[in-house]
Amino acid sequence: MTVPSKIVDRYKRILSGEQKRFSPYEFEDVQYRKQKVQLVVRYAIENVKRWTPEQARRELNLQDVKELKLHLVREFIEPPIEAKTEDVYYFVEFAYPYLPRLSEEQRVLWVYQEVLSGIRRHFPPAYFQSIKGEERAKICVDYMCKHLLKLADLRQLPSIFSKTERAYTLLKTYKLKILVDTLYFSPFDMVTEMYPELSDPSYWDEL
Repeated sequence: MTVPSKIVDRYKRILSGEQKRFSPYEFEDVQYRKQKVQLVVRYAIENVKRWTPEQARRELNLQDVKELKLHLVREFIEPPIEAKTEDVYYFVEFAYPYLPRLSEEQRVLWVYQEVLSGIRRHFPPAYFQSIKGEERAKICVDYMCKHLLKLADLRQLPSIFSKTERAYTLLKTYKLKILVDTLYFSPFDMVTEMYPELSDPSYWDEL
């Protein structure tokens, strides 16, 4: 029996109540930590719940995590930035790395649509920071332009964003004012940074 596989025996004792928790030294060895956590989560899903990985990703919830004592390994599974407090689907994705994932664009649009619908009160903390954050911002603005404002041509943007007050109202309506609050100096700056082809003064001069 390899070192990591013994973890399942200890996990079974925890499930049966013979043992309260894992030893504080159980996950000290970084070489085996990920493998051990994966074995615990897989055993819980396949042998206790008798779920497929796909089913587990859909159905696993916070109550299951508590009942399966998976909170004991939670600190070793970093949640993705878009995960809400009650989300636990990423436990399953951690245990089964081969499961197909949403693309970055799909994840961003999922978050944005939840913000628009009120499921989320706001975007995750630091969501628009760094280069990755700028990419997320662009995906959201593209979606706003094409699907919410239904612009046939992006060259219509300068006429919409030329008046600062109107631009702020629009960004507030579509829950993207945070972009100008945290990432760009002004709506004009946002549009011309995201769409350099619109930085030509002729688009803005006579508006």
